[in-house]
Amino acid sequence: MIATIESLKQQAIEKTGLSDFGPPTYVEPLQAWLADLAGPVPNERGVQFYTRLALNDLCRRLDIIDWLNRHPEIADVPVPPILYITGHERSGTTLLHNLLSLDARARSLKRWELMRPTPPPDTASYSTDSRIAEVQAPLERLRGTLLEHMHWVDADDPEECTWGLWNGTGMLGQSPSCVLSNWREWLSTADLTDTFAEYRQLIQLLLWRNPVGEGGYLVLKSPQHAISVDVLARIFPEAHFVFTHRDPFRVFTSVGVLAGHTNESFINDASFLQADGRGVEPMIRRSEIKLSRLVESDKALGHRITNVAYPELVDTPREVVQTVYKQAGYRAPDNLNEAINAFLARQKAGHRARPPGELPTFGLDHLAFLRREPIARYCAHFGVAVEQTRATG
Repeated sequence: MIATIESLKQQAIEKTGLSDFGPPTYVEPLQAWLADLAGPVPNERGVQFYTRLALNDLCRRLDIIDWLNRHPEIADVPVPPILYITGHERSGTTLLHNLLSLDARARSLKRWELMRPTPPPDTASYSTDSRIAEVQAPLERLRGTLLEHMHWVDADDPEECTWGLWNGTGMLGQSPSCVLSNWREWLSTADLTDTFAEYRQLIQLLLWRNPVGEGGYLVLKSPQHAISVDVLARIFPEAHFVFTHRDPFRVFTSVGVLAGHTNESFINDASFLQADGRGVEPMIRRSEIKLSRLVESDKALGHRITNVAYPELVDTPREVVQTVYKQAGYRAPDNLNEAINAFLARQKAGHRARPPGELPTFGLDHLAFLRREPIARYCAHFGVAVEQTRATG
């Protein structure tokens, strides 16, 4: 039997001993999520897995609200300047996020603290917190899979903001949106003002006992939020945005392969995300919406945006990072080149698994894909070049 919001809430109350769910911002996304679980796409294992994600999300919500209620002073924690990286998924956001986080003044949010934010971390034990190992342990079981070769994030690595959303909109980094159509539609059309306002509260919670140092700043990242930059800009007036741009055919095929790999064991139809599968065209439409929103945001907020081309980021990462600092009005760290050189050397020495040289194309023709009207408009606006052969960074 498919769970209901009320049955999940009761389970969350029993697990945590807490009962205040705060404002009902979680109701609509969870309604969409559960409607999908009652549909034909998820298999029995998928229903169980996706239900568990929803329950964990509600438990986390209860814990966060409990801390906010017991410590109202958290609302007064200042939010520092922010470099906020976004763009389409698979367009270089992770690489840029890691490079900009190398500055000693920078504070990124790590996977473990976004997934397990309570009790809020403190400066003294931040690097040795027991939750790091607890979050890392299940990741280790995925070593050797396609996930490791395409997008691996350790528990103590900088992570995407979407993992920190706590109202039913960020589960599994929004990866299930490729197979859960009602939830995908909600994410594509909803006003996320309340979602981001609550995320701002989470940032204050995480900074409360582990603040950014003097002259420091946050480096945040979430390509999923490219669809709502206008809302982010309102909720985070401290933010300067960095858009990454890459050939949309390359980003779409990469997203499709990764999303399919993440969700394929949880759905009934193995061809759903394969060439001509029922899930491909809806994913393309969501990509088109995202690319169109990036164009709109650039026109409206150009003074708050720095644009980065993926080929340049891969070929000349030091120069690109210098440009980001300059356009955002930040002073680059004195050891920037040395820090970037060390990071890249470590990646190439095997810290990062080698990415696939080629990926399936879902039966799509590269140039025909780029001629689709929203995609062609995006490429023309940002001067995005055709990536003739897949660049892996």
